[in-house]
Amino acid sequence: MAEISFLRGEELKLKAKPHFLSFLHLYAIFGFLILWGFACFKILNAVISQDWLDDHTATAEILTTIWPNAVTLLGIICWSFGLLIFGFLCRYFYLETGGQSVFRFCILVVILGVIGLVLFGKFFADVREDTFNFSKLFLPTLTILLGFAGLFLVNYYRLSFTYFLTNVRIILQSDFFLNRSERQVRYNHIEDIKLSQSIFGRLFGFGTVIPLTGTGLGTGTDEAMLASGLGSGSDKMSLGFMGGLKKTSRTARHDPHDTLYGISKPSHVRDIITENIQSDTGVEHLKRIEKLLDSDGNGVIDALEKSK
Repeated sequence: MAEISFLRGEELKLKAKPHFLSFLHLYAIFGFLILWGFACFKILNAVISQDWLDDHTATAEILTTIWPNAVTLLGIICWSFGLLIFGFLCRYFYLETGGQSVFRFCILVVILGVIGLVLFGKFFADVREDTFNFSKLFLPTLTILLGFAGLFLVNYYRLSFTYFLTNVRIILQSDFFLNRSERQVRYNHIEDIKLSQSIFGRLFGFGTVIPLTGTGLGTGTDEAMLASGLGSGSDKMSLGFMGGLKKTSRTARHDPHDTLYGISKPSHVRDIITENIQSDTGVEHLKRIEKLLDSDGNGVIDALEKSK
């Protein structure tokens, strides 16, 4: 259970977790995986079937001549190719919010499927037809079960994030299985606040609040390289010159570890942060004035000490 230790005089203003629909894209990904499992059941039973072999005897003979389990391999290729393409698209479009992990998950599913078929063919299958029939049930079932497991993991991942707003700081906590992380941001370090809402976020009342600091919290780095070259040459002599320029820019990132990701009532949360920034800035300003007036910190203004 996410908890924090309060500082002296610190009060909790708000405790929040990501909205259920804030990870809708990941729920949809694993929902698609379940649908792909049912689709593969239809596809594999159409491709890897005795009726198909009877209708395409010449093709089947060529395939089995090349390799006895070539027809089974054809089904595995169809199944794994669809998963890998899907995983790659997730990695490309959802890199900041778990897309890379989904791509790795798809690779793991393919590896498990291939290993399962190899082990079955080696230790349990008496004839080639056993592996032939086993693959039609095993691959779709594995895909469907891992799809449901993925839905559970996404919800657990969502609940692992907890955000605390106090009158002193913002605390971003994550506790996912054995991995635990915590980041704290004091209000006087925040330089800007960005509020981001998708179409679904505006409809269902959730969004991401990104506190931007001078140290780079809430931002990522985008780099671009520009290179140019100049050269001349002859049969006996050549002269060349190469130059390059790298441009780095900071952009806001929607990383659940570094932002208040997908929280309900984001405008209200942004207003709380803004009020605390103003309050904290006033306190810091008074402290600086006090330090200027009382440099030795004895509680007496320097001018009064000198007058005595």
